[in-house]
Amino acid sequence: MDIVLRNAQIHNGPQVDIAIDGGKIAAIEPHLPAVGQNEIDAGGRLTIPAFVNGQLHACKSFWRRLLAQLPPEVQALSPFEAAAHVKRRYTPADIFARVDEVMQLAIRHGTCAIRLFADVDSDGGLAPVEGLLAIREKYAALMAVQVVAFPQDGFAGDETERLMRQALEMGADLVGGIPWIEAGTAAQQHHTERCFALAVEYDRDLHFVCDDTADPASRSLEMVARQTLTRGWQGRVTATQCAALAFYDDDYANDVIRLVAEAGMTILSNSHVSLIATGFPERQPWPRSITRVRELLDAGVPVACGQDDIDNWFYPFGRNDLLEVAQFMAHNGRFAWNGEVDRVLPMVTSTPARLLGLDDYGLHVGAAANLLVLDAPDWHSAIQFQAEKRFVILRGRLVAETQRVVKRSYSLDELLAGVTGGNLHGEVDSGPAVGKEI
Repeated sequence: MDIVLRNAQIHNGPQVDIAIDGGKIAAIEPHLPAVGQNEIDAGGRLTIPAFVNGQLHACKSFWRRLLAQLPPEVQALSPFEAAAHVKRRYTPADIFARVDEVMQLAIRHGTCAIRLFADVDSDGGLAPVEGLLAIREKYAALMAVQVVAFPQDGFAGDETERLMRQALEMGADLVGGIPWIEAGTAAQQHHTERCFALAVEYDRDLHFVCDDTADPASRSLEMVARQTLTRGWQGRVTATQCAALAFYDDDYANDVIRLVAEAGMTILSNSHVSLIATGFPERQPWPRSITRVRELLDAGVPVACGQDDIDNWFYPFGRNDLLEVAQFMAHNGRFAWNGEVDRVLPMVTSTPARLLGLDDYGLHVGAAANLLVLDAPDWHSAIQFQAEKRFVILRGRLVAETQRVVKRSYSLDELLAGVTGGNLHGEVDSGPAVGKEI
């Protein structure tokens, strides 16, 4: 066996040994007699399938680096006004370098698959697509990477559609869409129909951003659901954010949810981004701005949450850590009491895995050996304490280890007596993950 992982705590299950061979899970038993070339002791820590990130607007990541190179008058603009100036500086090499860092963060934090969005517009051209396709190629041996051609600025004129076609011919995996930003119902409907037409022509799945606003008149989620049914694209369409759904009256919201369920759509709710997103009231009380996650789940609609953004003009934070994302969902979705935090775990594991078509995903014999050992005994503790990712195994390889070392914790009596050894807190972070070179 290549690896035997000992004393792994299964979520809501027993402690087991897990044997890994040839990139697959070969055995799961209470006490495996087999010896691995690499023996790892999980020490009773929670062991789960590695995370899956269903959405990341990757080409925008770490945008402040490019913004800092622009004149002061551009830097003084609002983020959305400055964005076009930043995009004009895009090159495939620059995008590759920034997203390469994003991918290293994904590995460190235990992600085995990711869906990357590439803006396609007149400012950035096809540089984002080219850069992300190169990322997909680099990481193909270690992670599943999908690239979405995304018309961030809408379908005004013919230029965007021409670029979208080129992106698909270059090898983009999905057609993206963002109909809610178009001015007026007719333009939003046109945007939706153009995206579906491209998806049918190139036989691609679709991923939309819908109704990322508090405006109850924003109805693009319904448009997308109806087009899904009309085109026979059930099970092949995803919609992200859908915040306006929370502001609809209950009767209309329930009608839309039924449509979404009938269309076999998956919903991504990236609740951390919604907390500080634009498009919501500028005065308090601020709404939570999260879509109706509970009602969607209760209607049988799969719901996932992803990183969505890392340091860009929509969201200035993020470290590509889905455990952090899951904590935001637990808070904003109020998945807190009576074990409901367990409802969040599939949102960053099995649900986005199905969305990305990972047929060999999971923690069972024969599954791809993509495993994450969290430095916590259970999922609630992992969320609560934002546990370190003790071991990350991707495709049967140990790729990262992280450990926080507390050298000493001083008692109150020692602190009052001044006995601190010059180190008041006595805590040392072992630093970035260490692991095999990728």
